[in-house]
Amino acid sequence: MAASTTATTDPDSQRSWLVPGPVAVTVACIGLIAAFWFAFEDFFLLQYHYATMEAADWGHTLFVPLIALYVVFLHRADLVAQPFRTGWAGIGLVVGGLAWYAFTWITPDSTFLNSHNVRSIGVFLTLVGICALTLGWRSIVWLWFPLLYLLVFGQRITDKVLLQITYPLQDVASFGSWHLLDILGYTLLPRSGNAIEIMRADGSVYPLDVAEACSGMRMLMAFLALGTVIAYVGLDRWWSRIILVAAGIPIAILINVLRICTLGILGLQGEEFMFGEFHALVGLVWMIPTFGLFLLAMWFLQPFEEDDSGKRVGRGAGSAEAQRTLSARFPRSVIPAMIVAGFALVFGGASVNATIDALGLHIVKSPVAPRAPLAAIPDRLGGWKQIGEDIVFRDTLVEVLGTDRYLQRSYAMQDENGNETARISLHLAYYTDLAGTAPHVPERCWTVHGGVSMRRPDTILLQIPPLGRETSVIHQAAQIPYRVVELENPILGGVEEHPLPVGPVGLRATMFGDPDDPLRRQVGGYFFVANGRTTDSALAVENVAFDLTSSHAYYCKIQIDMTVNSSGDDDALMIRYEDLCTDFITRLLPELARILPDWREYEHRDDEHSSEA
Repeated sequence: MAASTTATTDPDSQRSWLVPGPVAVTVACIGLIAAFWFAFEDFFLLQYHYATMEAADWGHTLFVPLIALYVVFLHRADLVAQPFRTGWAGIGLVVGGLAWYAFTWITPDSTFLNSHNVRSIGVFLTLVGICALTLGWRSIVWLWFPLLYLLVFGQRITDKVLLQITYPLQDVASFGSWHLLDILGYTLLPRSGNAIEIMRADGSVYPLDVAEACSGMRMLMAFLALGTVIAYVGLDRWWSRIILVAAGIPIAILINVLRICTLGILGLQGEEFMFGEFHALVGLVWMIPTFGLFLLAMWFLQPFEEDDSGKRVGRGAGSAEAQRTLSARFPRSVIPAMIVAGFALVFGGASVNATIDALGLHIVKSPVAPRAPLAAIPDRLGGWKQIGEDIVFRDTLVEVLGTDRYLQRSYAMQDENGNETARISLHLAYYTDLAGTAPHVPERCWTVHGGVSMRRPDTILLQIPPLGRETSVIHQAAQIPYRVVELENPILGGVEEHPLPVGPVGLRATMFGDPDDPLRRQVGGYFFVANGRTTDSALAVENVAFDLTSSHAYYCKIQIDMTVNSSGDDDALMIRYEDLCTDFITRLLPELARILPDWREYEHRDDEHSSEA
């Protein structure tokens, strides 16, 4: 760097400053960026994985760094108005950020501390520390916004947090869509939850499900990211900026109301308009008026920032472009400061990476395919017989479900005379390579479709009799011996051993009523098989499936639903449901063992990898 710089003398302090040329600045920036990437390589790889695998929701995070750099470019005159200073205390933030990042790796993987979002705090603190160390603490006055913008909008927010916000907004979007279609003259059935049903001219009903993906509310973060940068660049006063950013929520709702109505109207002309690339194109087209609405809101707020002569009172980022930009001046201590920063990043990154390798941790998982299609579940399970054909979901529902590996099938129990005594619905959904995805469960889905909760979800521990035989092989994460069942290979013949999921089977069960039929009850319960073991928690399943010690990951949701006309004794109905589920799942588990991955193989692969490391 020194070879490409010139020294100048500050007329006020008579101090010699370094004025680096473009080549020196480029080399220094590339070096620091490379060291920064090395320190947090796993974090960036996972974020890129999210942005590309879930592009409709998180693809915008790839552009957030470019937006942040644009804001820095707007502040270039303010940044170099005075010579930079070396903020040696910034090394404390660099070390602290690296330490926090390393700490999140060694915390238990069942806690929120060991997560992508918490890990990002360490990345943010390190980046702030590097800026303070090499540019001085004064630079943070102008860099705090792009740095904070990167932290908030440059990463994938876990579904556990985001869905708590988007669910209520989805309800509002559904309400607005129903009324707008009604105003436009379409004949609608009474609204039930978030389901909108439009009457066609021939009297048939066209259902328009307003779910997370179809309503577009999951793009809320993209809307807020857009509104935030427009507010910061285009406005000066904080109260007006806050108003514009807050306007992102009603704008998101309005745009999604229009989007839902557009899809509903087009769907009446043919369902091909609701699926595939055209469905995605409609969402993209409505992003254009979103930008226009933000600009309109900014145009409305700007006059409140002018004085009596019509000039803007403040001098924010957007008005900084006209300022004269001086040459950047650095103290000579910037060279050792950059060396120290680079060394800290390389040493910290090497230490973290060595620890990750030593512990056998894997942040990006490899997918695990089931050994057979879910539809290979037999149509007869003991006294249970399949009723009707398997249900095939529409593309929009598959998008909402988050996987195309699913099974929706009904079974009925018959007595000796062939009379139906009970009927249940089996729903299987298989996920892999999707860390951070929250599964869809009855507590939410049935509420969306107009159901009324009759009791809080509770876990029913099923008394499943011992199946198969116990082996000496231990499930490494659960520390429970595997049990295996012997089943005949339907194609090759012969008997094969298949491992059963380890752990107790507890159904997370709930009951809903129908507001139009007081006696109608819908009971549903679910559990998960994740990486070869069971759990009944929709919140914990991600931690079970995507624990850092496994190089592969999967989980399968098993849901049993039953709809009956109740005699009014809901307690007796729940006991009946428990008995039916115990019998059905006892017969289902061996067949699931045949279909789901043999987790012993993947534990063996991880052991071999650890031994080689």
